[in-house]
Amino acid sequence: MYKRRWMLGLILLISALLVLSGCGAKKTDSSPVAIFDTKTPVTVTFATSGGIFSQDDFNQYVAGPVSKKYPNITVQYINTSVKGSGLSDLVAAGTNPDIVVGYGATQATMRDLGLLDNMEPLIKKYNFDLNRIIPQTLDYVKVNSGTDYLTALPAYNNSFGLFYNKDVFDKFGVPYPTDGMTWQQVGDLGKRMTRTVNGVQYRGFFPDGVNRMINQIELLQVDKNNKSIVTTDPWVKAFQLFNNIYNYPGNSDAPYNKINYGDNLKAFVSGQLAMITGYSSTINALRQAPNVNFDVVTYPQHPDHMGFSTNVDTGDLSITSSCQNKDAAFMVIQTILSDEVQLDFAKNGKMSVLKNDQVVQQFGSGIPEFQGRTVHLNAMVKLKPSVPNTPKISGSDTNQIIIDAFDSILAGKKDINTALRDADDAMNKLITTKQAQNGQ
Repeated sequence: MYKRRWMLGLILLISALLVLSGCGAKKTDSSPVAIFDTKTPVTVTFATSGGIFSQDDFNQYVAGPVSKKYPNITVQYINTSVKGSGLSDLVAAGTNPDIVVGYGATQATMRDLGLLDNMEPLIKKYNFDLNRIIPQTLDYVKVNSGTDYLTALPAYNNSFGLFYNKDVFDKFGVPYPTDGMTWQQVGDLGKRMTRTVNGVQYRGFFPDGVNRMINQIELLQVDKNNKSIVTTDPWVKAFQLFNNIYNYPGNSDAPYNKINYGDNLKAFVSGQLAMITGYSSTINALRQAPNVNFDVVTYPQHPDHMGFSTNVDTGDLSITSSCQNKDAAFMVIQTILSDEVQLDFAKNGKMSVLKNDQVVQQFGSGIPEFQGRTVHLNAMVKLKPSVPNTPKISGSDTNQIIIDAFDSILAGKKDINTALRDADDAMNKLITTKQAQNGQ
């Protein structure tokens, strides 16, 4: 009897172990490859502007890696920059894309078109580790979508830095800028560099548009009641600071009395501008100008928000609500966010959204035009991006009001208080118009 009981207990124990073993095997099957059908051919349409992913970028960072990892997935490129291929055009034609890639305002456009969707079920299903991602880039997705859940994941972030022309500094015997400088310090250095020599006007510093600093310190344009607050003291001080570091004789004379990045980049390349705040497009321009002896330090910081660059500037990867192949679409996004592809981004001057220091430190290391030169491009990824909590009513229209306000000061048409007061009126009128359009 005892022996039979012992045998029965042993059988039950073995059965229990087999069940547990089965559970363990089932957990292993939850990997993306096990859940996702890797055999049935599927096409995923990928709609993005040429400025975020050019055709070459798409081939290198999307189509190539995806086909290598998932041979059954074909990713089809749609350039929304082409006339008639914008997101609204695609929807009107009944050809909704599976993945949409765009900057912050695209989230609002997708919401208006009924394409915005919650990506968190897929993130959970495939055990995607959000802790790998720079948290500010995830926060900004929620800010732009106006949701408390993720409607997208970031592809890469545009990084920012202070570029300086070493030859111009050497010419005047002035020490180079260094990491960690504030706006005022860079502005003061720019004033030292601004001078006329042999009939040639040398300019010290171009800071780009005032919205860069506004976003850096996370100033809101409107309050919780959607009333403009651009005449408040923080806004006045921000405009005063920007005006002080840029708007003075020799630096902001015509044609530079209007914020125009292209004209100032040309001046930098020609050696008549000592410093310019720049980003990815600046790197691309300097790749085509091998004779420019430049280097980079960290982006100018504001004393009220040290350690931060300007705002998150990511191309966000969204799966549309109408997508019929959401699992395949998520495999595409997951591949773009793999260590391998993110490292490739970083090496080629596109800031990775991973917190991986080994990836971050490789920023710009693979750009062939800069090989053998001392260019500290990784200074562009030392600071954290800021996350301005932009209300839904804000956007490109309201940003343009701020741009116009500062331009009116540069042109000598208005003083700071008048420009901001007029901007305040324009902002409130725009808000009223938008609310009427939305039936509010």
